[in-house]
Amino acid sequence: ASSSQFHNAIAQLRVLNPSVELNVEGLDEEKEVRGGQIVTPPDEEN
Repeated sequence: ASSSQFHNAIAQLRVLNPSVELNVEGLDEEKEVRGGQIVTPPDEEN
């Protein structure tokens, strides 16, 4: 379900910004932005 939500969000961004070519290379729903870069989040310790 989260994957379809992720793809839906990308589709909405494309509709809202039709004149902007979105670069989705390297885009991954499992990653996050830190320090202005897309990175793999650290493993959570329980």
